[in-house]
Amino acid sequence: MLKTKDDILSQKGFPLIVSHPKYKGYETFECLLNWMLDGFVFDLPKLKIEIKKLDYLKYSSSTSFIPPMLKFMQDSYKLWYQIEGFGILQNATRNIFGYSKPGLLGIMEIGERYTYLHQKGDFECFLMDFSLKPSKNAKCYWNSEIEGKTVLKEEDKIIFENYIFDCINVISQKNELLGLASLSRIMEIIVTLFKKEILLIEESQFPKNKQKSLVDKAKHFMKLNYAKLKNQSLLEKECGVDINYLNIIFYKQTGKTLYQFLTDIRMEHAKYFLEENILSINEISNYIGYPNANSFTRAFKKYLQISPTEYKKKYLNTTINKTTNNSSIGAY
Repeated sequence: MLKTKDDILSQKGFPLIVSHPKYKGYETFECLLNWMLDGFVFDLPKLKIEIKKLDYLKYSSSTSFIPPMLKFMQDSYKLWYQIEGFGILQNATRNIFGYSKPGLLGIMEIGERYTYLHQKGDFECFLMDFSLKPSKNAKCYWNSEIEGKTVLKEEDKIIFENYIFDCINVISQKNELLGLASLSRIMEIIVTLFKKEILLIEESQFPKNKQKSLVDKAKHFMKLNYAKLKNQSLLEKECGVDINYLNIIFYKQTGKTLYQFLTDIRMEHAKYFLEENILSINEISNYIGYPNANSFTRAFKKYLQISPTEYKKKYLNTTINKTTNNSSIGAY
């Protein structure tokens, strides 16, 4: 029998809520803080899924504290499911805005920056970082695509929230056998993504559209390995074709060279770290694959016509001005 979120949360011994260690002003379930840091792998006939992290964010509008904008940048897909609250969810890389409300289910792409600005009501959100790879039995490197988002309504919403809170409860109680209880809930969450066609895996195009498959493979490999691609030999080996041929078909389908695409990925990560102000210029250069701070600074300035230091200063000043001019958050 399905339970409402309140019914599940009211159960005796439900996990403890604590301050979130990363996002100031938000809370999370204590049991998720150190859960399965090494990942959880589902090795299926055509698909390998690795669950990297589960997270939960909660904010109460009854407090006088206005939560800061949430920012995300990751080396994996991130599932976003909004349980409560209204706000604006932005793909900052593509500069696309959308309203976010209860029942919103979507996926954040690898290597792209996202922000969430809360506007109205209490806020609760479930997050899951995961990766997708073809299994050894897949015919080719299938084309995986993200198809926007959807809003779960009525019974679908209740069912999905049962998967989430049952999973959190099982993790908290530590009474499952070999991880099977949480595994079953997580699999149901993954299955929902495919049922709602938010995730699409297409294998049937091979070998008819082998070029598209190679381009998709190159994109995915660069998104995951941007920091260690010191030269193109690793990419050539991964795709199994001559790098010059790969560059030609890549440019034909994307309008960018392999180097330009790789630079895009690195610069998105650089902008995120500069905006968050958590790493030095030298640390950022090492993290995203440049040999030193000077080479990174030259590449960044060529890319954005502004130095990393100037970018950080400009962003921080803009943020302060926005905060000053918008001391109260309005509903839409």
